[in-house]
Amino acid sequence: MKGKTYLLLTVLLCLSGCVSVPQGLEKERFSITQYRAISPQDLNCRCQSVRLGGKIMSFEVLPNKTKIEVLSLPVSDYSGEPLVESQSDGRFIAYLNGFIDPENLKDRYITLGGQIIGKQQGNIEQANYTYPVIQIEKYRLWRLTKSYYYPTDDWDDWGFWGWPHRPWYSEPEIRYYLN
Repeated sequence: MKGKTYLLLTVLLCLSGCVSVPQGLEKERFSITQYRAISPQDLNCRCQSVRLGGKIMSFEVLPNKTKIEVLSLPVSDYSGEPLVESQSDGRFIAYLNGFIDPENLKDRYITLGGQIIGKQQGNIEQANYTYPVIQIEKYRLWRLTKSYYYPTDDWDDWGFWGWPHRPWYSEPEIRYYLN
């Protein structure tokens, strides 16, 4: 009986730590899930579904839709979050039907699913750039938050120095995550 109880508790602990992808943005629903996988034929075909994500660089409210420029970042297979510490592999433009208040887009990250509808010429500073254009069907906005982490001290197992008075750890480590 004890063995079954421990097994059940272990399973519950494992399941409670699971993170799920936002509904409608599951990787399996899309034919392209990485920016690098978009080919010139896909831009002309207008038939590929994509799931991409990244940092919102700029946005513009237009009549009946909102235009968003995104710095593409890889998206986690497990949580659907853009991986904020990864190297960007390009930029894209996404259109969302309807109005989004610009204040809700400032300093945010996005994961989106939609259809490639073509390409658009633009500039990034002085450089000419061809943006893939996506019509958004589903999306999830993320806010970058940070937490402070005090590393464990192997020399102070019994609290001799007290918490948080650690002369050799004057600054905590900062960890960034999306929520």
